[in-house]
Amino acid sequence: MLKIYTDSNFLKADNRKKIFPLLFDMVYLPNDKTRSCFVLTDSLSEADIAVFPVDIVSFLKDNKDNFLEKWIERVSEYQIPIWVYAAGDLGFSLKKTNVFTFRFGGFNSKLDSSTFVMPCFVNDPYRNILKNDFFILPKGEKPSIGFVGNANGSFLKWSKEFALHIKRNLSNLYSGNREDYHSFFPAPRKRYLLLNRMVKEDQIQDNFIPRKKYRAGAVNTNVTKEQTTLEFFENIQNNLYTFCLRGNGNFSVRFYETLIMGRIPVLVDTDVRLPLADEIDWKSHCLIVSEKLIVEDLITFHASKTDFELQEMQRNNRKLILEKLNRIDYFIQLSSKIKPE
Repeated sequence: MLKIYTDSNFLKADNRKKIFPLLFDMVYLPNDKTRSCFVLTDSLSEADIAVFPVDIVSFLKDNKDNFLEKWIERVSEYQIPIWVYAAGDLGFSLKKTNVFTFRFGGFNSKLDSSTFVMPCFVNDPYRNILKNDFFILPKGEKPSIGFVGNANGSFLKWSKEFALHIKRNLSNLYSGNREDYHSFFPAPRKRYLLLNRMVKEDQIQDNFIPRKKYRAGAVNTNVTKEQTTLEFFENIQNNLYTFCLRGNGNFSVRFYETLIMGRIPVLVDTDVRLPLADEIDWKSHCLIVSEKLIVEDLITFHASKTDFELQEMQRNNRKLILEKLNRIDYFIQLSSKIKPE
């Protein structure tokens, strides 16, 4: 059992949305698994690790008295690993000795060994959205690939995206926000161009529903949101493959939604780091492609796999999320790697 020290003053209802993900399951949704693996302690001398309780990206915006720096300095005297959580699309890694940063994305070539990429902790659509249980798709003659989402090739959309990029960078510069700098990446236009390349290929069975706006510009009503959400997950369910490309941050939520649905992500490589890459053979769970060769790689991959192999991938992908990359089991695995002997 891992003994965790944290600042209990932050464990209140107001911080529910920005709490360190592991603490969420220990404080707000306690369960038998977290109780058997983790326990909070008020004693630093007894603790195995120290966890800063809330997202450091938002916290540092108002950190006028250097609370975080002082907290880390005090905890460091006990020579135990310190875990911090950098939320948001961009995030950043705290460069301090014995501090391990957990974040959702970033560029693999720029992240050091003290940065841990978390999966996006997605809910199971088969439990509360779809009207059927998980089933296996057989191998078709052609690779069937789906996508529902914002894919817009217009210059107006590109211009708006670029303006938002400049605005965010200026805001970060003058506010002292410590999020990583990301060069301009017009994701909607990139998606539009790559999808069009697959549409033109006769050897690919495409099932794309491009939207000009996020959620098709759905208004804030339950009926409209339910409809667009159902269309999104039915598209993943009905296609063996799903096209996945990063958004504002260098990661894809759709990638993990495809895995939990028991389908195969086609992930465009943008120098992405995937979770537990030293333990998980990601090539056995997804197809990672370059922008340049996405069409050729998809056709070759599909042709190289037997029906049995593709069915096993589907089962193993769903199992991967349910047993390894959910919020609790992910941290159970990490605790065994970081906990001192």
